[in-house]
Amino acid sequence: MLHIEALEQSIERLPLTSLSHVRTMFEAAHGSVAGPLKIVFGEKDSFPQKNRAIIKALDLALDGHPDAEKIEKQLKALLGSMNGAAAALAELSNISGMRHGGALDLPTLERQHAYMLGGLCDALVSFLLDTAWSRPNEQARAPLGPFYDDEPDFNESLDSEYGLVEIAGSVFTPSTALFRLDPTQYEAARDEWRLASDDLIEDSEAA
Repeated sequence: MLHIEALEQSIERLPLTSLSHVRTMFEAAHGSVAGPLKIVFGEKDSFPQKNRAIIKALDLALDGHPDAEKIEKQLKALLGSMNGAAAALAELSNISGMRHGGALDLPTLERQHAYMLGGLCDALVSFLLDTAWSRPNEQARAPLGPFYDDEPDFNESLDSEYGLVEIAGSVFTPSTALFRLDPTQYEAARDEWRLASDDLIEDSEAA
C-alpha cells in the first residue's frame, strides 16, 4: 500500500512528517474496510475509536482449531493494546519537545518517537487491512443473491471492461466488488448499460 511505503521511507529522513503519514494511512484503512465490515463511524469518532470498531467487527477465529475462541480473544486483546499504544504515541506528538513546538534547549525524542509511532501503526494497519480483506465477516461471505445473479450479461461487461481487482493479496471481480461496496452505483451503472444496449439494438434494427 502506498501510504505504508511512504511512512516507512519517511521515518529515517523526515521523522517530523511521520504523524501526518500515520493519519493518512489510518484514513485510507478506515475508508477501505468500513463498507465490507458494515461499520458506520460516528462523525466525531477518533482514530482509536474507529480502530476499536474495526477490531470488534473482524473475524479472527481460526475455524477448526480447538482453542479458536481463546485465540480470537487474545488477538483482539493484542490489537487493542497496540491501538492504545498508538493513541498514546500520537498524543505525545502534541507535547512540546516531543515532535514540534519546543524550545531549542528542550530535550527531544523526535527520531525515537517517529520509529515507535510509525512502526507500530504500520504493523497495526497492515494487519487490519490484510485480515479485513482475507477473512471477511459472515455477512460479507454470504452469497450475493438473486439480484446479482439476475444480471449475468451486465456483470460480464463490467468484469471484461475493468479486469480483476487485487487488494492485499485477495482478488475480486469488478462486478462483485461494486455490488458489495456500492449497490446504488451498481444499479446506476446497470441502468446506463441497459440504455446503451437498447440504443445499439435499435441502431442495428434500423440499419
